[in-house]
Amino acid sequence: METKSYRRIYETILANHIGKYRQMVLLSGPRQVGKTTLGETLSGICLNWDDDDVKRTIMSGQSETVKRYGLAGMSETDKVVVFDEIHKYTRWKQFLKGFYDVYGRNVRIVATGSAKMDVYKKGGDSMMGRYFPYRMHPLSVAELLDVTIPGEGLVRSPRELAKDEWDALVRFGGFPDPFVKRDVRFSRRWQSLRFEQLTRIDVRDLTRVAELDQLAALARILSLRSGEQLVYKNLGNEVGVDEKTECRELNP
Repeated sequence: METKSYRRIYETILANHIGKYRQMVLLSGPRQVGKTTLGETLSGICLNWDDDDVKRTIMSGQSETVKRYGLAGMSETDKVVVFDEIHKYTRWKQFLKGFYDVYGRNVRIVATGSAKMDVYKKGGDSMMGRYFPYRMHPLSVAELLDVTIPGEGLVRSPRELAKDEWDALVRFGGFPDPFVKRDVRFSRRWQSLRFEQLTRIDVRDLTRVAELDQLAALARILSLRSGEQLVYKNLGNEVGVDEKTECRELNP
């Protein structure tokens, strides 16, 4: 069955930025929200860190990257280079800073990443003045209705979303893959895998939490208690840790 494709408002937002500003775009957002797909829609070159050839080239330095992919000779209409998943590189901040300082006048730079890039923006900032941050969110009612940037008022008149779109958004959520496919079995498997990645891979990379099984159990408990009062001691008893540990895990 043919699936419908959806434009994202972020295409307009990033195109507007690239046309007006020299600063890099640091695009963050949760896993599977569509950052890679968005990067591929921008005119220019998209370099994905998960590609072994790209990885070796980037690790060889900025000048080798420019030479290998012909970035110095890019035209005005194709002067965008996207470094996708660059946050996986341990020296990603140093690489982008150096690349921007040397080549930023000739190309526009978009870097995508997930939780690690968000955490970096909250800490010390060695790239101050060199970038503007953007965060990509799942599909929403507003975005399904209109992908243009609102005017000065930022508020549009109310409109009704088609019933099938609303039902799909409520049932499958706003992440593009399950929303577009609208398949219950696929959605369950997708949600399970995403939960596993979130509670193990992302947490392992960003924190010092050792008991990942306990953290996964805690996450499942919290998902069932949205809007309820939480008592650290009671939560700790349920997952087998003391109150101080529970407080630290919820407030890293």
